[in-house]
Amino acid sequence: MRSLFEISKSGLKSAERSLSVTANNIVNADTPGYSRQRVDKNPIGMNMTGYNTGLGVNVSTVKRLRNEMNDVQLNEKRQNMSFMQNKARVFEQLEASMASDSGADLDLSISSLLDTFSELSTDPQDISVRNSLISDARQLTVKFGDINRNINRTSDLILESTESSIGAVNGLLKEIQSLNESISEAQGAGNQDNSSMDLRVKKLERLSELIDFETHPTDNGRVELRIGGVKILDNEKAATLKAEINDVDKVFQLRLENGKTVKPTGGQLGAEIEMYQSEIPAIKDRLDTLAATIIDEFNAIHSSGFGLNDGTARNFFDVTNKTAEGIKLNQQLIDDPTNIAASSVAGEAGNGEIATQIAELRSGQLIGGRKLIDYSVDLISTPGIKLSSLNSQIEARDSEIQMLETQQEREAGVNIDEELSLMIQYQNAYQGAAKVMSAAQNMYDTLIGILR
Repeated sequence: MRSLFEISKSGLKSAERSLSVTANNIVNADTPGYSRQRVDKNPIGMNMTGYNTGLGVNVSTVKRLRNEMNDVQLNEKRQNMSFMQNKARVFEQLEASMASDSGADLDLSISSLLDTFSELSTDPQDISVRNSLISDARQLTVKFGDINRNINRTSDLILESTESSIGAVNGLLKEIQSLNESISEAQGAGNQDNSSMDLRVKKLERLSELIDFETHPTDNGRVELRIGGVKILDNEKAATLKAEINDVDKVFQLRLENGKTVKPTGGQLGAEIEMYQSEIPAIKDRLDTLAATIIDEFNAIHSSGFGLNDGTARNFFDVTNKTAEGIKLNQQLIDDPTNIAASSVAGEAGNGEIATQIAELRSGQLIGGRKLIDYSVDLISTPGIKLSSLNSQIEARDSEIQMLETQQEREAGVNIDEELSLMIQYQNAYQGAAKVMSAAQNMYDTLIGILR
């Protein structure tokens, strides 16, 4: 008789716990990151009194229905997705700044200067043309300076953003370490801290948007995180990342307290480092190459010619700083436009041979087999071309992420109809167990009545 009471009692407890878990699933159906749960049950022993009957049911644990390997794959995709999105964001900024009024017509400014030299070649003594030449040249130097400043401003903004990203990474690592502790302690006590495990999934998801890492689960319920084999989170503590930048060559490094360096290749931080250290310097170098080539090519011809007053050996551009930042017109020409060399022969004021040679630089293949104007067009359009390529890759990667998220939602998401169906099932189980207990009570009362 006692076993009958215990069996029905265990059934009541099991049904009650199952109803409680189902109710929790229902109220968390729209909670981001929540994984649906199920009660894991086991039959209790056997009564070996000769009848071999069971002794009820035992609730062993409440388990999460989640595919953790799917989470690992999703985070890997998110790392790459965030990397591309943040590179695209910077290229979009560069495209906007380089295609603005400050830089969109760099090629037109070069072309206008060459056109004015062509005009000067037909009338070298025309002071108005010489003044136009000064104006065009100065406008070109302003264009170079504006583009260079915009590129530098973008680089500075990226550097500021890396500081914020590193702070966020360090904060998340500490939070994940704390969750590791809670999960490990619960597992050590024979329990499962489902809420902390769900929260850890969300923290890892956010971390994957910031930086790339490999996930290594441990036997005690923790996760270890590594970047390129270097641990940033282990069983004992979370690492603290710190940026180091070489002032000379602008090399960006992330260093841990133990002196080891890590090299992110994914996430927002990986994108920011690559843009700061590689992509932007490459564009800036190309801009400087264009400026230096214009300075050298113009000066090589101009310095061999003669102005209206027969002066020679004057550079057209100043050679103090042959970069996009430093390009400027020779002050002697600004002060006196008659110093502009148009003639190839001293004393021949009407000779426009030097002006013609400079104008013909338009067709010269001066930079890696490219013409000046073609090179400038390619340079200004580089951010837009790279942005377009990245957007195509982002679209493809987004489809992959959506597919994995759909798979995870099917497994871990809450289906209200399914939960309501289970709720009815558990209600019936509870009622059935209650009837068994009631029948046992009636049998007990009958037995007591007989004994009296």
